[in-house]
Amino acid sequence: MRLFLALIALPYRREFMDVLARKNQTEAFERISAWRQVPAIDDEGLAVWDSHAILMYLAQKHAPQWLAPLPHSAQMHAWLSVSANEIANSLQPLRLTKVVSHAEAADHLGVSEALLDVQGLERRTDRLLKQLEKRLGVSPWLATVRSVADIACYGYLALAEEAGIDLDGYPALSAWRRRIEELPGYVAPQHTNTKHTGEKHGSDLST
Repeated sequence: MRLFLALIALPYRREFMDVLARKNQTEAFERISAWRQVPAIDDEGLAVWDSHAILMYLAQKHAPQWLAPLPHSAQMHAWLSVSANEIANSLQPLRLTKVVSHAEAADHLGVSEALLDVQGLERRTDRLLKQLEKRLGVSPWLATVRSVADIACYGYLALAEEAGIDLDGYPALSAWRRRIEELPGYVAPQHTNTKHTGEKHGSDLST
Protein backbone atom coordinates (compact mmCIF):
# COMPACT_ATOMS: atom_id res chain seq x y z
CA MET A 1 0.00 0.00 0.00
CA ARG A 2 2.81 2.38 0.87
CA LEU A 3 4.26 2.08 -2.63
CA PHE A 4 0.95 2.55 -4.44
CA LEU A 5 0.01 5.55 -2.31
CA ALA A 6 3.38 7.09 -3.17
CA LEU A 7 2.99 6.35 -6.89
CA ILE A 8 -0.40 8.07 -7.02
CA ALA A 9 0.77 10.88 -4.70
CA LEU A 10 -2.09 10.38 -2.25
CA PRO A 11 -1.51 11.78 1.27
CA TYR A 12 -2.18 9.38 4.14
CA ARG A 13 -1.44 8.71 7.79
CA ARG A 14 0.29 5.46 8.64
CA GLU A 15 -0.24 3.63 11.92
CA PHE A 16 2.17 0.82 12.76
CA MET A 17 0.62 -2.52 13.67
CA ASP A 18 2.91 -5.19 15.17
CA VAL A 19 1.37 -8.37 13.77
CA LEU A 20 3.90 -10.80 15.24
CA ALA A 21 3.07 -9.40 18.68
CA ARG A 22 -0.62 -9.93 17.84
CA LYS A 23 -1.44 -6.25 18.27
CA ASN A 24 -3.95 -6.65 15.46
CA GLN A 25 -5.98 -9.19 17.42
CA THR A 26 -8.30 -6.69 19.09
CA GLU A 27 -11.99 -5.88 18.75
CA ALA A 28 -11.09 -2.28 17.96
CA PHE A 29 -9.03 -3.33 14.93
CA GLU A 30 -11.75 -5.76 13.87
CA ARG A 31 -14.01 -2.77 13.29
CA ILE A 32 -11.59 -1.77 10.51
CA SER A 33 -10.48 -5.21 9.34
CA ALA A 34 -13.08 -7.98 9.61
CA TRP A 35 -10.44 -10.74 9.82
CA ARG A 36 -8.07 -8.62 11.94
CA GLN A 37 -5.50 -8.70 9.14
CA VAL A 38 -3.23 -6.01 7.72
CA PRO A 39 -3.24 -3.95 5.66
CA ALA A 40 -6.50 -2.12 6.20
CA ILE A 41 -7.53 1.47 5.62
CA ASP A 42 -10.02 3.86 7.12
CA ASP A 43 -10.98 6.36 4.44
CA GLU A 44 -13.13 9.00 6.12
CA GLY A 45 -15.04 6.35 8.03
CA LEU A 46 -15.12 3.75 5.26
CA ALA A 47 -13.16 0.67 6.30
CA VAL A 48 -11.52 -1.35 3.53
CA TRP A 49 -9.44 -4.45 4.24
CA ASP A 50 -7.47 -6.97 2.16
CA SER A 51 -4.54 -5.61 0.20
CA HIS A 52 -6.05 -6.38 -3.18
CA ALA A 53 -9.41 -4.86 -2.33
CA ILE A 54 -7.57 -1.75 -1.11
CA LEU A 55 -5.55 -1.49 -4.32
CA MET A 56 -8.69 -1.75 -6.44
CA TYR A 57 -10.56 0.74 -4.25
CA LEU A 58 -7.76 3.31 -4.37
CA ALA A 59 -7.30 2.88 -8.11
CA GLN A 60 -11.02 3.21 -8.81
CA LYS A 61 -11.32 6.30 -6.63
CA HIS A 62 -8.03 8.08 -7.26
CA ALA A 63 -6.00 6.48 -10.07
CA PRO A 64 -8.07 4.79 -12.80
CA GLN A 65 -4.98 4.82 -15.02
CA TRP A 66 -3.80 1.85 -12.96
CA LEU A 67 -6.81 -0.27 -13.96
CA ALA A 68 -6.23 -2.38 -17.05
CA PRO A 69 -8.91 -1.89 -19.71
CA LEU A 70 -10.57 -4.70 -21.63
CA PRO A 71 -9.34 -7.16 -22.76
CA HIS A 72 -6.41 -6.88 -20.34
CA SER A 73 -8.57 -6.52 -17.21
CA ALA A 74 -9.01 -10.30 -17.07
CA GLN A 75 -5.23 -10.70 -16.90
CA MET A 76 -5.05 -8.03 -14.21
CA HIS A 77 -7.51 -9.93 -12.01
CA ALA A 78 -5.73 -13.22 -12.69
CA TRP A 79 -2.39 -11.81 -11.53
CA LEU A 80 -4.03 -10.25 -8.50
CA SER A 81 -5.12 -13.80 -7.71
CA VAL A 82 -1.52 -15.00 -8.11
CA SER A 83 -0.46 -12.44 -5.52
CA ALA A 84 -3.17 -13.60 -3.11
CA ASN A 85 -2.51 -17.31 -3.63
CA GLU A 86 0.76 -18.44 -5.23
CA ILE A 87 2.90 -15.65 -3.75
CA ALA A 88 1.11 -15.70 -0.42
CA ASN A 89 1.70 -19.44 -0.14
CA SER A 90 5.31 -19.59 -1.28
CA LEU A 91 7.59 -16.56 -1.34
CA GLN A 92 5.79 -14.68 1.42
CA PRO A 93 6.04 -17.40 4.10
CA LEU A 94 9.49 -18.47 2.88
CA ARG A 95 10.78 -14.96 3.54
CA LEU A 96 9.17 -15.08 6.98
CA THR A 97 11.22 -18.19 7.86
CA LYS A 98 14.39 -16.22 7.05
CA VAL A 99 13.69 -12.98 8.92
CA VAL A 100 12.27 -14.44 12.14
CA SER A 101 12.87 -17.70 13.97
CA HIS A 102 11.20 -20.85 12.68
CA ALA A 103 9.16 -21.01 15.88
CA GLU A 104 7.83 -17.50 15.31
CA ALA A 105 7.21 -18.16 11.63
CA ALA A 106 5.27 -21.34 12.41
CA ASP A 107 3.21 -19.56 15.04
CA HIS A 108 2.41 -16.72 12.66
CA LEU A 109 1.45 -19.19 9.91
CA GLY A 110 -0.74 -21.17 12.28
CA VAL A 111 1.18 -24.46 12.21
CA SER A 112 3.45 -26.30 14.62
CA GLU A 113 7.17 -25.82 14.09
CA ALA A 114 7.43 -29.53 13.21
CA LEU A 115 5.02 -28.98 10.32
CA LEU A 116 6.81 -25.92 8.95
CA ASP A 117 7.74 -27.23 5.49
CA VAL A 118 10.55 -24.91 4.39
CA GLN A 119 11.60 -27.21 1.54
CA GLY A 120 8.04 -27.23 0.26
CA LEU A 121 7.98 -23.45 0.37
CA GLU A 122 11.23 -23.37 -1.58
CA ARG A 123 9.81 -25.67 -4.28
CA ARG A 124 6.64 -23.59 -4.63
CA THR A 125 8.70 -20.41 -4.78
CA ASP A 126 10.92 -21.86 -7.48
CA ARG A 127 7.84 -22.73 -9.58
CA LEU A 128 6.42 -19.24 -9.00
CA LEU A 129 9.61 -17.52 -10.13
CA LYS A 130 9.85 -19.65 -13.27
CA GLN A 131 6.27 -18.78 -14.23
CA LEU A 132 6.86 -15.09 -13.61
CA GLU A 133 10.06 -15.19 -15.66
CA LYS A 134 8.18 -16.85 -18.51
CA ARG A 135 5.39 -14.26 -18.43
CA LEU A 136 7.67 -11.25 -18.15
CA GLY A 137 9.84 -12.61 -20.92
CA VAL A 138 7.00 -11.91 -23.38
CA SER A 139 5.33 -8.90 -21.74
CA PRO A 140 6.78 -5.87 -19.93
CA TRP A 141 3.90 -5.91 -17.45
CA LEU A 142 1.95 -8.79 -15.95
CA ALA A 143 -1.38 -7.79 -17.52
CA THR A 144 0.35 -6.66 -20.75
CA VAL A 145 -0.29 -3.05 -19.69
CA ARG A 146 0.83 -1.61 -16.36
CA SER A 147 -1.77 -2.15 -13.64
CA VAL A 148 -2.37 -2.66 -9.94
CA ALA A 149 -1.47 -6.32 -10.50
CA ASP A 150 2.18 -5.30 -10.88
CA ILE A 151 2.08 -3.49 -7.55
CA ALA A 152 0.30 -6.39 -5.82
CA CYS A 153 2.93 -8.88 -6.98
CA TYR A 154 5.92 -6.56 -6.54
CA GLY A 155 5.90 -6.31 -2.74
CA TYR A 156 7.40 -9.66 -1.78
CA LEU A 157 9.31 -9.99 -5.06
CA ALA A 158 11.10 -6.77 -4.12
CA LEU A 159 12.22 -8.58 -0.96
CA ALA A 160 13.17 -11.84 -2.66
CA GLU A 161 16.76 -11.56 -1.49
CA GLU A 162 15.52 -11.66 2.10
CA ALA A 163 14.08 -15.09 1.31
CA GLY A 164 17.55 -16.24 0.25
CA ILE A 165 16.78 -15.95 -3.47
CA ASP A 166 19.24 -14.71 -6.07
CA LEU A 167 17.33 -13.16 -8.95
CA ASP A 168 20.35 -12.98 -11.26
CA GLY A 169 18.99 -16.09 -12.96
CA TYR A 170 15.71 -14.33 -13.73
CA PRO A 171 16.61 -11.46 -16.10
CA ALA A 172 13.04 -10.67 -17.22
CA LEU A 173 11.80 -10.59 -13.63
CA SER A 174 14.73 -8.41 -12.59
CA ALA A 175 14.03 -6.01 -15.48
CA TRP A 176 10.37 -5.79 -14.39
CA ARG A 177 11.46 -4.88 -10.88
CA ARG A 178 13.65 -2.13 -12.29
CA ARG A 179 10.77 -0.76 -14.38
CA ILE A 180 8.68 -0.40 -11.23
CA GLU A 181 11.57 1.14 -9.32
CA GLU A 182 12.01 3.77 -12.06
CA LEU A 183 8.39 4.97 -11.83
CA PRO A 184 7.91 8.58 -10.60
CA GLY A 185 7.16 8.62 -6.88
CA TYR A 186 8.63 5.18 -6.22
CA VAL A 187 9.57 4.44 -2.61
CA ALA A 188 11.74 1.46 -1.71
CA PRO A 189 10.37 -1.33 0.49
CA GLN A 190 11.51 -1.49 4.07
CA HIS A 191 14.09 -4.26 4.15
CA THR A 192 14.98 -6.47 7.08
CA ASN A 193 18.73 -6.93 7.13
CA THR A 194 19.15 -9.58 9.81
CA LYS A 195 17.17 -12.49 11.19
CA HIS A 196 15.65 -11.50 14.49
CA THR A 197 12.56 -11.73 16.62
CA GLY A 198 9.94 -9.04 16.63
CA GLU A 199 10.05 -8.07 12.97
CA LYS A 200 7.60 -5.30 12.17
CA HIS A 201 4.84 -6.31 9.80
CA GLY A 202 2.00 -4.30 8.41
CA SER A 203 0.15 -1.14 9.20
CA ASP A 204 -3.29 0.36 9.41
CA LEU A 205 -3.42 3.17 6.88
CA SER A 206 -5.81 6.08 7.03
CA THR A 207 -6.15 8.01 3.78
